[in-house]
Amino acid sequence: PFPRGLAGKYYEEGRAYFERFDGFGDADILSVEDRFEIDVLGHPFVGVADLVLREKDGGIAIIDHKSKSIKSMQAELSLYRRQLYLYAAYCRQRFGEYPRLLRFNMFRYGLNIDEIFDMAAYEDTLRWVDAAIRRIRTEKGWLVSKSGYFCRWICSVRQHCPIGETIMNSGRRP
Repeated sequence: PFPRGLAGKYYEEGRAYFERFDGFGDADILSVEDRFEIDVLGHPFVGVADLVLREKDGGIAIIDHKSKSIKSMQAELSLYRRQLYLYAAYCRQRFGEYPRLLRFNMFRYGLNIDEIFDMAAYEDTLRWVDAAIRRIRTEKGWLVSKSGYFCRWICSVRQHCPIGETIMNSGRRP
């Protein structure tokens, strides 16, 4: 589903990352690819935290590895931050404290996008989650992705949706 040559480009950039990788300093690894299920304001939430570290100063850092372009990440950064703030809820439930640092590891480019944990941003994220879930539960008319990508690769109910079934069986776009 990707443009020609993209897989090879990502492979080479990923390989270059590991060639220059020098670990995480003195940090202790608390979890790697940890699938979790938590409660967020009465709503079940499932996620996978890429990496959680206990840093030398005692603080916790949540690291999410991103392969997307820097331009795309900058355009959508406020949306992606919500992901790390949801992982902060997991961190609080699993380790008994909020993280000090939220980090996107833009490994293809050898750079990090860091944010110090902010309680107001965390609470805004929880309110957003609650409102989004309430809106989803009352939705009656679902729009179909024009590209079919979401239906084919992401949607978890495509086998139960007439449009998703059509896409999966025909290989066509909706």
